[in-house]
Amino acid sequence: MSAAVLEPKAKPAAPMPTGLPPTGRRLTPMTRMAPQDPEAARAVVVSVITRIEGYLDEETAALSKSLQFDFKTSNDRKSQGLLDLNQALRRLQRTEINADLQLRLAMFREKLAVNLHKIRLHLEAVKEIAAMLSEAIQNAESDGTYTRNIGPYRNAP
Repeated sequence: MSAAVLEPKAKPAAPMPTGLPPTGRRLTPMTRMAPQDPEAARAVVVSVITRIEGYLDEETAALSKSLQFDFKTSNDRKSQGLLDLNQALRRLQRTEINADLQLRLAMFREKLAVNLHKIRLHLEAVKEIAAMLSEAIQNAESDGTYTRNIGPYRNAP
């Protein structure tokens, strides 16, 4: 064996910091700042709530109009927003949550409930359509050989 094989491989140089996380996305204001002031922390919470509400409004409107909508992208944005909201709320002590923020959080919960209702309606409609299509495919492919006659006349002579 040669000596070159036994030598450890050289480690690559450490990447230069670019201000971008490993995923290549820019850091959000949430990851760059850590407010110590309760008022600043409340402002961050409200700005995150406002951003998420925009996503909810867009999704709810799209579901109401039955337009084509990218649910994956919407779900990703809402998930990231809720993660940001969680991080922002951790910066506040329970005593620092004032009446205005409690009211804002209550309004946010209401928007979430409306969005959830719309999504549930949409999913129920999708389930019904899928069931109808499944039944139509089964009926089209079946010649009736292996189906049981179900109903009031199944035991009739």
